Amino acid sequence: MSDPYRAPASAIPSAPKSAGTAWFVIGLACAALTALVPTLIVPSFGEVFRGFGAPLPWSTQWLLRGYLALWILPVLVVLLRLFWPWPQRRMQTAGGFGVLCALLVLPACVAALYLPIFALSKTI
Repeated sequence: MSDPYRAPASAIPSAPKSAGTAWFVIGLACAALTALVPTLIVPSFGEVFRGFGAPLPWSTQWLLRGYLALWILPVLVVLLRLFWPWPQRRMQTAGGFGVLCALLVLPACVAALYLPIFALSKTI
């Protein structure tokens, strides 16, 4: 016989624990891609810019000198995953940071690489 005063069992399952893992993996992949793309592309732009002989904007100079520093981004994603102060949100925070890196840093790198080209087009 069932108890009429007992709350009914919920038919809605709780969120799977793999959702946090998926966020972390996506964020780590985005951060790694954010570091990999400039690593593959920036050296070839450096050769082109040397041929221009024109002064480069500070953002382009920084990117040409320090594009390998972007490899700190995947490391930061892992560190957020390990040391975020609220354990129940670690995976989502780390993943969100990785996605945010891809959305902000990659366009900034593209802009820094194309600024000298736009500047030279004004002089022609």
